[in-house]
Amino acid sequence: MASLTLAAVARRFGTFDAVHPTTLEIASGEFFGVLGPSGCGKTTLLRLIAGYEPPDAGTICLDGVDITHASPRERGIGMVFQNYALFPHMTVFDNVAFGLRARRVPRPDVGPRVTAALESVKMAAKASAPVTALSGGEQQRVAVARAIVLRPRLLLFDEPLSNLDAALRLETREEIRELQRATGITTVYVTHDQGEAMALADRMAVMRAGRVEQAGTPAELYDAPATPFVAAFLGGATLITGELTAEGTLRVPGEHPLRIPGGVRAPAPGPVVLAVKPEGVSLARGDEGEIGATVLSSEYTGFTTAYRLSAMGTDVKALEVSSASGPALAPGARVRLRLNWTHCSLHAQ
Repeated sequence: MASLTLAAVARRFGTFDAVHPTTLEIASGEFFGVLGPSGCGKTTLLRLIAGYEPPDAGTICLDGVDITHASPRERGIGMVFQNYALFPHMTVFDNVAFGLRARRVPRPDVGPRVTAALESVKMAAKASAPVTALSGGEQQRVAVARAIVLRPRLLLFDEPLSNLDAALRLETREEIRELQRATGITTVYVTHDQGEAMALADRMAVMRAGRVEQAGTPAELYDAPATPFVAAFLGGATLITGELTAEGTLRVPGEHPLRIPGGVRAPAPGPVVLAVKPEGVSLARGDEGEIGATVLSSEYTGFTTAYRLSAMGTDVKALEVSSASGPALAPGARVRLRLNWTHCSLHAQ
């Protein structure tokens, strides 16, 4: 186990800033997620940590030791790639043993270490099988075993579940979390899947355009997003522009001023963005709601029904428990909306 410190680490390709100066502290034994859309810089950040990309600025320290300019092999870091990068002409055993042999580990030690690594990912029974005969999930396990057999101080994952189907992704992510808890290896896990990051990570960072927008626990980021982007990307919030008055009311398109309840954190009066999560919108069948809306579409998913509505000058998402709300409303239906401010946030524009 090892702590990881990134201090103002940056990477530029020509005139493009792939990673702006980034500072992060990852504790020993922590499972840290890096989340963001495609092209946000998260994989480049991972490659900087692994040593596959040289930083243009900043320092990277592992347990207080500067490894900024150390080669990947000298860092004591294991990495699981998106495509697994297994050798197709080798057996499962030989794939896992490859790194040990390359490091000239004594032959009597190779077998027991490979077997132990395969047992930890429940693949010991297929040690002699060619990797081409394995399913995608099994190949992913072998890739993990190949990384942990080297006893790394830090383990990196680059979207390892993106090639698996939905059911297998869920099963495999649980196995990865159990393995990390059992071994205690400090882990940095890159993904674009919000549910995956929130289910796995002790703490996480949300990236956008090469910058960390916010870092913290999944609950902190979901419940108290620091920016409209975090609210929309992590919570699926609808973003509505408005004007916050000195009297504590919010003017939004097409509506009377909305009163901001006490206790809601608000920026200074002026142009603001209201972020409303789908669960923060209630549909009133009568006239109790404060906001007028028109149903554009509904999607029944069993336990919940998701709505898209026209309100406040934009498309608003709402989520209801199906059994509690009655039959789904048809497109074109006029409704009133109520906001649950526990699931809303205000941000300076």
